[in-house]
Amino acid sequence: MTLPSSLAIALSSVLFSFVPGARAGTSGATAQRGVVEVTGRAAKIVTVGPAILHSYSGFAGGAIFIVSANVGTDADCAAALAPPATAHPITLVPDVVITVQLGVGEVACLVTDTSGSFELLWHAFARGD
Repeated sequence: MTLPSSLAIALSSVLFSFVPGARAGTSGATAQRGVVEVTGRAAKIVTVGPAILHSYSGFAGGAIFIVSANVGTDADCAAALAPPATAHPITLVPDVVITVQLGVGEVACLVTDTSGSFELLWHAFARGD
């Protein structure tokens, strides 16, 4: 069953409100939220560090990885996947929240390997690095 995007976003907001430790160490920190939607194979930037990133997808076919920010765009993500690949993707498991930490000068990227559409819901808290 596929949920409409608006319902998925509403459910993820509730989900992220109850993630254990989601607010740990974030006193006074501003949270950012977003959705990354792609079709087919893609490499897209999600957010920049320093941050603690929680990401969620209801679908298989995607992974998160962290790379150095050279230009701070999708080009950083694509470059990390080009030979010799330097990315170390963490597979997104459907309906499971994945947490990663980004340092100063790093970006989180989404890479997909699917022929259909893929949607990643995320929120991040700034770190004080």
